Amino acid sequence: MEIRMIVTDLDDTLLNHQKMISDYTADILNRCHQKGIGLAFATARPERTLQLFQRKIKCDYVISNNGATLSHNGKNIYNQNISRQMTNELLSDLISAEDITCITVEAGDCLYTTYEGTSWEEEWKPVYNDFKTKLKFDTPKISVECRNGETLQSILKKYPRLRLVSNYGEDWYQIVSQNASKVNGIAAILKETHLSFSSVAAFGNDFNDIEMLQKCGTGVAVSNGIDRAKRAANFICDSNEDNGVARWIAAHVIGQ
Repeated sequence: MEIRMIVTDLDDTLLNHQKMISDYTADILNRCHQKGIGLAFATARPERTLQLFQRKIKCDYVISNNGATLSHNGKNIYNQNISRQMTNELLSDLISAEDITCITVEAGDCLYTTYEGTSWEEEWKPVYNDFKTKLKFDTPKISVECRNGETLQSILKKYPRLRLVSNYGEDWYQIVSQNASKVNGIAAILKETHLSFSSVAAFGNDFNDIEMLQKCGTGVAVSNGIDRAKRAANFICDSNEDNGVARWIAAHVIGQ
């Protein structure tokens, strides 16, 4: 088992419950980088919310917005965006639907949201928008808070080029291009680095991690992950709260 690239999810995988990376985890991942092992974050977050983590860990690639965006050293390699026309058509359908309590649209340097409260952390850079005026940009991701996922599934039947991503235990759903996925982001990295999926160790916990846990040569699910993610993985490590990813890497990779 020769691991040349590590790809890890962030929330509830690498990050602890305080949404932080421990010093121990940072040390282990930076030691991997010193050994010539590549590192990529693969997350549903936009890249602008990762600056604190990237200052602590040397990260070669970032797969963000659930695979809609890939960057290398801060430079975008590709974007799998939803066109502005489709975005505006979809927003019109979402606004008029029942069961939907919040809509957000990624705008690159900020997050447009129908929520006027203060629930968003500062790094998300929320900007209120009622979406009554058409947007003039493509977007990598639309997120929707909805009490009934079937409502969104019904709406998306009109949009075969889009797909719905759910998060376990949450009423939040993400809408992205059919071509946007963490696995496709990894494939693009491998094309650039001339590596293969067999040389990648992937770490995750949720529905949007299952495909990469199955596809990569080594799939590792944290013990706090959902059952489907753990069944898809080759290994199960300790929880995110116990530095599970770093402890597994220390035991199985650092000693290579």
